Amino acid sequence: MSNRQQLLERSAELVAAVSEQVVPKEKALEPGLTLADQGMTSLTYLRLIDALETEFGVYFDFDEEEERPLNTLDQLVDYMLEQGATGAG
Repeated sequence: MSNRQQLLERSAELVAAVSEQVVPKEKALEPGLTLADQGMTSLTYLRLIDALETEFGVYFDFDEEEERPLNTLDQLVDYMLEQGATGAG
């Protein structure tokens, strides 16, 4: 399994956990929809960001987000990969 796929899988597990299964892992892995479209609230999104930063040792710069959206799991994972995150956590 590629590093990207490992990050996607673990991140989807975190989505399910922080959303209390409002967005189950399988749904989080579906491409195309934003996390908000899948039912994630803004508070849950912030919990997810905190969990991703803790788990993978990355930092999400929301000033940069104005130029680059981070609304889907794929976008979040790509951003983490650019920061050197690995699926090993």
